[in-house]
Amino acid sequence: MQAVLYSQARNNLREIINKVCNDFDEFIITTKEKQSVVLISQEEYDSMKETIYLLSSKNNRDRLLSAVDQIENAQFLKKDLDV
Repeated sequence: MQAVLYSQARNNLREIINKVCNDFDEFIITTKEKQSVVLISQEEYDSMKETIYLLSSKNNRDRLLSAVDQIENAQFLKKDLDV
């Protein structure tokens, strides 16, 4: 994560946007008044929102975490799909 002042971000906005979108870099942009924002790609933001949604329900969270545990411990069945 890189930190830049607002004026630097304003002067280099196209370059910063390209780094964020192409390289998944993250930027903290801070004003003189010490207010800060984080700039991330739309793709990363959407992914974070989806993860939050999927984990927001206790039942769904428990099922997902159980599935991850099963995969990590190789406790699953592999099935071929007839296509």
